[in-house]
Amino acid sequence: MVGMKTLWGAFFALAFVCTVNSFADDIMATASNGATVILHDNGRWEYYQNNSKLRDIRQSAIPEDAKFNVMVEYESPDRVRKNIRLAMEAEFATEEEIKDSLRNVPKGGYIYFQVKTSQIKKGMPRKLTYFLYDGGKDPIFTKTAYDTEAVPSELNGVSNLLVVPVYGRPKSNVLLARVQARDGMETLDIDIPIR
Repeated sequence: MVGMKTLWGAFFALAFVCTVNSFADDIMATASNGATVILHDNGRWEYYQNNSKLRDIRQSAIPEDAKFNVMVEYESPDRVRKNIRLAMEAEFATEEEIKDSLRNVPKGGYIYFQVKTSQIKKGMPRKLTYFLYDGGKDPIFTKTAYDTEAVPSELNGVSNLLVVPVYGRPKSNVLLARVQARDGMETLDIDIPIR
């Protein structure tokens, strides 16, 4: 990635060329970093996308079947307990059985890493590394797994890539979930508000 200083330097060098031809049509120029750019007559500029030295990373350039959107959902321990109680009462469980099940609920609840099931391609597994941070530099949880190991969730068309029990009460009001693909080449950070 081009540094911001270098990018601005290239822009100002190109801005001079623009002022010389301010009423001309769009022109092609080479920036100081070697990239080819298009200078528009209205002062706007953009990278020339057919430049073999540059990779087009705009959303519109990514094929639909290559997009992979991970979602994260937090389920509080109170909500988990309520759902367990309702399910067990529907099955006519005794109060003692219900209390035994409620003791196993993690103090911090659950974090669900999810994806639309249609994005999982059985013949092309993605290796993903999951992290959870609770306000510090070091993760409180790390695991690597393939997306093809996902299991269907209760929501139609959504699969759980990973379900993480949070055994301790979170120290911060916002947990950070991080998903990395291709050995850290692609990273997605998601803030999880704890309610």
